Amino acid sequence: MAILFGATLVLMVVIVAVAVGVGHPNVPSDDAAVIDDSSIDVPGLFQGGHISKTDFNRFLVQTAKQNNLQQVPQPSDPQYQQLRDQAMQSALQIGWIVGEANKEGLDFTDTQVQQSLQQIKSQFKSEQEYVKARDQAGLTEADVVQRARLQLIQQKIQENVSNSVGSASNSDVQDYYDANKSQFTQPAKRTIRIIQNKDANQVNQALQALQADSSAANWKKVAAQYSTDPTSKEKGGLRTDVVPGSFQQPLDDQIFNAPTGQVEGPVTTSTGAFIFEVESATPEHVQGLDDTTSSAQGGAPTKLGDQIKAQIKSQQQQEALSAFGIHFRDYWTNLTQCGSDFVVQGCDNFEGGGPTCDPNKVAQQPGGTGTGCPAPVFASCQEGSAATGGQPGQLQCTGSGPTPGEPGSFKPFAPAVGGSPQGPHPPGEATTAGGGNISIPGLTPGG
Repeated sequence: MAILFGATLVLMVVIVAVAVGVGHPNVPSDDAAVIDDSSIDVPGLFQGGHISKTDFNRFLVQTAKQNNLQQVPQPSDPQYQQLRDQAMQSALQIGWIVGEANKEGLDFTDTQVQQSLQQIKSQFKSEQEYVKARDQAGLTEADVVQRARLQLIQQKIQENVSNSVGSASNSDVQDYYDANKSQFTQPAKRTIRIIQNKDANQVNQALQALQADSSAANWKKVAAQYSTDPTSKEKGGLRTDVVPGSFQQPLDDQIFNAPTGQVEGPVTTSTGAFIFEVESATPEHVQGLDDTTSSAQGGAPTKLGDQIKAQIKSQQQQEALSAFGIHFRDYWTNLTQCGSDFVVQGCDNFEGGGPTCDPNKVAQQPGGTGTGCPAPVFASCQEGSAATGGQPGQLQCTGSGPTPGEPGSFKPFAPAVGGSPQGPHPPGEATTAGGGNISIPGLTPGG
């Protein structure tokens, strides 16, 4: 069975040993880990920032079931450590995000939580199917309600960070436009008829025939007889949408400098001799900021300047979310201490070491053999179908979850900006998939 209702907020932690001036809590012998924030209470998991060994073991059983394991492997089994690390990282993520909500003063009404819960339940055809899937995953109704609340927290944090970014100024738009003007330039185009042949005598005979009659009908006969160009030979030599750089020099320049309606040549290059005629010419066009155009992603045509303004804001939002993710990771890692048998990335007392599995792979069959990590805990689940590669009656989940890795090997917080410029988006569209839900890198599903 696919993984059900995993940790809503996914955080691949790269430990950065930066102290923020606070002491570290001791981990009592009955606890698996402590987050130094007594406001963190999660029914069945955290009490006052503490996760007891009893509650962790219950969570470990849930994680095993969500990985298609009937029971938790024995400690001597290599999969045990993989599963334990996954469970601890997921548990810490839940505690951290609840702590963040408390720190930011986020609160939600019972109605909001119930609406979020109904979104989870709506993935099932009936209440009975939902209950069956919930029970198979080892979850209680309170566990699922908590996942519903975590979804609300995630959405609110994203909203707050995104809304903190103001609109791009006109000067920002002009600077972007000037720096990427080639992106908004439509090259010159030509529609031509052309004959190619390595035998100069054949080309000269074609030229004489076309100088006598350059009609389309005669071009068709002459090209079929004399041309060796496979692209146009059977089309009367016709080539459309020819842009600069399509041919070798000096032929390329001569095509774009020639008048229309006149047979030109012969012109010789390393690939043979050519004659041609330009039928129509479209000059280069540079779009202005006030020009109305469709974006590369489609949608209703809007002014280019408005599209650029929306793209700049989207990039700035992603940078703000990335910066938040870095602070979130460092802040909560520094407050987290784990018991000696439960230390993972995400614990401030984690001292590094190799992963217990291959973080670049996910086991195809959770519970089976292989070097891949167990399937991670996901947040977004739906009933499987043939169209999605799943089976009806089972849950299929998407997103990416925490997997152990070498310290420093992850770069989950790099801003999604830079590189080659992309086509602007219409106003209101985000650059991320999903049409507007900008993800917090390293904090949200798929980040």
